Amino acid sequence: MLSEIAKGDDAPDRAGLSLVSVGAKGTVFFWMTTDARYCSVFYAGTASASSCSTKPDDVIRPAPALNRLHEGDVYSARSAYGLIIAADRETVRSLSCGDERLVVRRVRVIEAGDATRTIYGVELDGRTAGILRAEVMRADGRHTETLPLGITADEVTAGHGWQVCT
Repeated sequence: MLSEIAKGDDAPDRAGLSLVSVGAKGTVFFWMTTDARYCSVFYAGTASASSCSTKPDDVIRPAPALNRLHEGDVYSARSAYGLIIAADRETVRSLSCGDERLVVRRVRVIEAGDATRTIYGVELDGRTAGILRAEVMRADGRHTETLPLGITADEVTAGHGWQVCT
């Protein structure tokens, strides 16, 4: 499978592929290249869709932060909407869309010096817009954060079937 989805400069580092999502539709993996770029792929046996960042992302932010890395239909192995996020210097305890608590899968932990970045995978029920709420744990205790999705609630037209998180 590796030879089909991750070749040349986009090949994974020694840690290999990390599972993000698995379902009847296929499987989503995450990996880092040897030059510290982040990649992901939706793999369905006979077809795949992959993408890698264009520049290395090897600097963990000096302050705790939660960031979207990849988002969309191809980042879910179910008939859902998937999200790959990075948490710098903090651990995600929970993530929610409105009152709905989401399932968060820890994908990989990346250590750089005295800092840690944790990669997580999240699946939402279909196309989703708005803002997710996160409870995170930092060195100084629990905190709440918001994580804006790629599409804002204002951009969604009524009747188009998008879930909106507030």
